[in-house]
Amino acid sequence: MRRHFIMRYLLVGLVSLLIYGCYPAEDFFVDELDTAITFYDEDRDYSQYLTFAVPDSIVRIGDGDEDGEGQFDQLILDEIRSNLLALGYEEELDPENNVPDLVVPVELLIVDNTVVAPCYPFWPGWGWWYWPPTWGPGYCWGTPWVPVGQYTTGTIRIHMIDPSEADDSDETVPVVWNALINGLVTGSDSSIEARIRTEIDQSFSQSPYLGR
Repeated sequence: MRRHFIMRYLLVGLVSLLIYGCYPAEDFFVDELDTAITFYDEDRDYSQYLTFAVPDSIVRIGDGDEDGEGQFDQLILDEIRSNLLALGYEEELDPENNVPDLVVPVELLIVDNTVVAPCYPFWPGWGWWYWPPTWGPGYCWGTPWVPVGQYTTGTIRIHMIDPSEADDSDETVPVVWNALINGLVTGSDSSIEARIRTEIDQSFSQSPYLGR
């Protein structure tokens, strides 16, 4: 079982890296690049859980402000809480004294990306026989300048933990469900808020095994 969860974390990390490298260069609508991926334990009965608790803060990682609360943190937590309640789970309001069946911590990764367009050289054998002979290997396509682009990506990681299965010997707690939500952090506040709600809702709606 432990190996299973270790492999899951490795897979989540790999998917995160792949997502960051998959933004196309052509025109697109920002919301078309939003992605929601979920991981679960196919042998687990999620209806056995009754209560949950969502921490009151988000773990912030990456290039964003790692201290304090971000602009959309409360929205993210409220939307997750709303989905769990809709699934029939009951929120434990005193988790310090009454351990809930599920603890749902959230991470937010912010990454600032810089893209430098490559220089594509002419090479013999490409069929461009009509170009001047002096335009051989090493000449670049286009004008002699290097375009640079910048964009910011945000990834929300939602973890569903079963505290009753904590292993005190190696201090590990199994994660029984993950959601990985990724998108570009751009647009108006109202647009970003709507996309956050949509993708969090999608994470739960594509997980029909959850709920009472």
